[in-house]
Amino acid sequence: MKNAHTLENVGKKNWQAQIDEETWLELTRLFERVVDTLGVIAPVLELAKNKNATGKMRCFRAVADLAFRGQRALKAFSQRWAVVQEENLKSQGTNDLENFADLFQAAQQISSPDPPPNTDLAKADAAHHLG
Repeated sequence: MKNAHTLENVGKKNWQAQIDEETWLELTRLFERVVDTLGVIAPVLELAKNKNATGKMRCFRAVADLAFRGQRALKAFSQRWAVVQEENLKSQGTNDLENFADLFQAAQQISSPDPPPNTDLAKADAAHHLG
């Protein structure tokens, strides 16, 4: 793989994983989305402390939106990371680790509930996908 990055010292076993540059950039982008959403929840809640009732409700709606979008970003990241791990374990011939691929595949089929239409969450999610 061109421009491969190396991961070492995972668990008690030292191993190296090969990740091509495109995958590395995708994982980086997905993780940044996680941080940009879930990482902002606590500061927004802190802002809510000094707001009136209307301001607090607005902050709580923002937190709900961030949590919803963050959960989607985290799910996308974890699914892609699971694929990278599986590919690297196969390429290294690691047979001593328990295989959870069936559980991961079943879990990926479980969808998160979408917000009801015409709610702030649904509109924010639609706007996020358009922008």
